[in-house]
Amino acid sequence: MSSEDRMVAARLWAAYKYPYLASALFAMRFISDETVGGVAGDEYFRIYVDHEETHDWEVETLGVELVHQVGHLLRGHASRAREIGIQQAELTHWIDASDAEINDDLDADHPLPVDAASPDELGMPDSLFGEEYFYKGTPRIASSRDCGSSAHGSPRSWDKPYADDNDRGIGSEERDLIKRRVASETVAHYRSYGLTPGGWLRWANRVLEPHVDWRRELRATLRRGITEVAGAVDYSYKRPSRRGINNSKVILPSLRSRLPEISIVLDTSASMSEELLSQALAEIEGLMSAAGIRFNFLKVFTCDSAVGKPQTVRHSSDLKLIGGGGTDLSQGIEAAARSYPLADLLIVITDGFTQWPESCPNGIRAVAVLINEDPPPTPQWLNRVEIREVATASPVT
Repeated sequence: MSSEDRMVAARLWAAYKYPYLASALFAMRFISDETVGGVAGDEYFRIYVDHEETHDWEVETLGVELVHQVGHLLRGHASRAREIGIQQAELTHWIDASDAEINDDLDADHPLPVDAASPDELGMPDSLFGEEYFYKGTPRIASSRDCGSSAHGSPRSWDKPYADDNDRGIGSEERDLIKRRVASETVAHYRSYGLTPGGWLRWANRVLEPHVDWRRELRATLRRGITEVAGAVDYSYKRPSRRGINNSKVILPSLRSRLPEISIVLDTSASMSEELLSQALAEIEGLMSAAGIRFNFLKVFTCDSAVGKPQTVRHSSDLKLIGGGGTDLSQGIEAAARSYPLADLLIVITDGFTQWPESCPNGIRAVAVLINEDPPPTPQWLNRVEIREVATASPVT
C-alpha cells in the first residue's frame, strides 16, 4: 500500500470509528514533509506527514493521529494558547496539556497517539480543560512531541503560507462552518446513540449555544443584583429637611433605601486576558455610575494564588493589578466576605480555572464574570456571565 493510500485508509478508519467528526476529517489536506518526524498540523486544516517516519505505523495508529489533530483544530487550542500567553519555553507542557484534554475522549480500545500525554501522566483526573492540565498538572520530564501549530499557534518550519498556490489552507469562514457542522453532527450522534464522549458533547453544546451579547447580559445580571439589594429598606432617625411640612419636634422613624455594598474579586493570574479584563471593568464601572454608585465606593481584591489588600480607587483604570501566578480565588472570596462593611453583592472576574468555595460565605449574592473562550462549570450559588470576544465598548443604557 502506498503512503497516500495509507492516509486515505486512515481517514476512512477514523470517520468510521468517529462518524460525528467526519466533516472535519474529510476537510483535511495531506502534505508530505520529511522534516516533521511523524504527523503534525497547522491552523488551516493542513496535515503534514513524514511518510518515512510513519512507514511502519498501523492504519489504526494513523487514524488516531488524525482524530487527535481534529481535536486540536476544532477546540481552538492554538487560539487558546495565544489567549493565555504561552511562551516558547512552555510549548511542550501546553502540548501535553491540550493532548490530555483530547485523549481522554478517545475510545478506550484505541491506542493513544505516539508519545501523547494522558491526564494520568500529568497527575490529573479526566474530563478537564487544557488550561487546567497546564496550570495544575505536573510537566512530563521526557516529552518531545510536537503536534504542530494546530496545537499552539507557534509557526513551524514545515508550515506553508496560508495562500500557498499548491496547498492552500482553509480560511476562517469555512473553518467556522466546519466547526458548526461537526457540532451539530456530534449532538445528533448523541441523541441517536448516546455514546458520544463527554468532552466532545460539551464542546458541541458550547458551539451551538445562541450568541448572547455579554455586555447586555452583564448589565442585566448586575442590575438585578443591585436592585434586589437597593430595594431593602431600613429605619432612619435622621432629622427631616427644614423645607418639609412637618414642624413637629418629635422625630419619627422613616423608611429609606440604601446603596448596596459591593466588592469585586479580580483574578490577576497569568492566564487572564488583559484586554477583556479591562473591558469588563469598564462595563462594571459604567453600570455602577448609571446606578448612582461611585467606583470608589467599591472594594477591589486582586487575587492569584494569594489575595492582596483591598483597593479603593476613583476609576477602574487606577487599579494596581498585582499577581501573575497561579489561581485560587477562594482566598479572595473569603477575604471579601470578611471585610467590613459586609458586602451585599460580590462580583468575581476570572477565567474560571480556580478553586471555588462550596458555598458563598455569609450567603452573599455573587456574580461570576467569566473571561474565557470556553469557561469551565461554576458552582450553583454563582450567577455567571461569559465574556468570549473582544469588541468595542458600548454605552451603558
